[in-house]
Amino acid sequence: MFLLIAHFEGAGTAGDVTPNPVRLLGDQPDTRSLRWGRSTEDPGRCVLVAEFDTAAAFRRAQSPLPVRAALIPWLAAAVSSAAFEVIAAADDGQWSAPEVIVDDPGR
Repeated sequence: MFLLIAHFEGAGTAGDVTPNPVRLLGDQPDTRSLRWGRSTEDPGRCVLVAEFDTAAAFRRAQSPLPVRAALIPWLAAAVSSAAFEVIAAADDGQWSAPEVIVDDPGR
């Protein structure tokens, strides 16, 4: 499993209105789940968390031109954004350790 996590500052009412890049990414068949959240302490701080089954699915979800054209510049404006490989997960109280397929960073 792979996660895309991006943090945004100064998003204003972004918690109330879903940005177009978020909608485009969420509509892709390879996007397993997507959450767009607003901080409970500062409504201008938002976070995107999207989940994909594989690294290839992560890339495919971003590959259609309309998605790339909207998503890439939008992510570039984030305070931080990165892809993460899931190494442990709990779903409905059941723990799992998905197979790690990406080498350790720096290797």
